[in-house]
Amino acid sequence: MVRTSSSEDRRIIPLRNYIFDILEKKRSMTLSELLRGLEKDVGRVSLSEVEKELMAMEIRGVIRVFASGRKDQRLEFIGPKA
Repeated sequence: MVRTSSSEDRRIIPLRNYIFDILEKKRSMTLSELLRGLEKDVGRVSLSEVEKELMAMEIRGVIRVFASGRKDQRLEFIGPKA
């Protein structure tokens, strides 16, 4: 969960919403690119927290994850299942 930066609006926005928005715009990216994008929007986030959300999104069929190189992963946005 991530707090919004606005002082008047104190809603808590789930990390998965930020991930969804970034992937929806880019359609395909690496995990390291996603982490950099999240760092700009949210600030520092842990890799394990991001991987947990990505796994849940992959199980729900929203994204696909492919191995890309030794340490990186390729993320592909599919879209929400109705």
